[in-house]
Amino acid sequence: MKGFASFISWLFLPLFTPIYGLLLTLYLPVQSKSFVANESLFMIDPVAKYLFLLLFLVFIVLAPGMSFAVLRMNKTIRSFQMESKEERLTPIAIMTFYCMVLYLFLHFQGEGVLIPKIIKAMVLGGAIAGFIAYFITKKMKISLHGIGMGALFGFFYMYATGLEQVPVGMLISIVFLGGVVLSARLVLKAHSMKEISAGYLLGFVTQIISIYFYP
Repeated sequence: MKGFASFISWLFLPLFTPIYGLLLTLYLPVQSKSFVANESLFMIDPVAKYLFLLLFLVFIVLAPGMSFAVLRMNKTIRSFQMESKEERLTPIAIMTFYCMVLYLFLHFQGEGVLIPKIIKAMVLGGAIAGFIAYFITKKMKISLHGIGMGALFGFFYMYATGLEQVPVGMLISIVFLGGVVLSARLVLKAHSMKEISAGYLLGFVTQIISIYFYP
């Protein structure tokens, strides 16, 4: 059981969930109510899709991952599991920094570059969640997996509200998957119920607010 829980934990590392969310929205064959108003991600140019994925891969996965490897080598963190809340502070700050760099990169592109606002809002929401998590972690070891899965559901939920037909089955699947991931964290005794619940709520709420109020 612990072996499966460990596999699930690695498969849904917080670094990976933005990629999963992007893949889901870019390639799920659905139609928006209005291409202009809701920016149908499925309908955008395939080359643009590859570029978005590449940017996310570099800024959200590779750059933080390499930074964590350096922290591990200089023993700032004892392991990639980051079991104590104290050793999580620097990695959380690093993730927040790269999220903000990616957001600024997307935000300051030329006017002729079509970047759906929901993608920019999603990255901004991730940066806000990381910023808040940094200070919460000083008091409590909030679950980063919880933040990732909550953000995934919040992002897809907001995207789904702009579709002609809401993919209810997919929404239920994401909620179920979140339950599996968070249950895995409990099985591994990495977090308490309070810590994973707080993480999930933080990830969900920051995505909802960022996307809803994004100008």
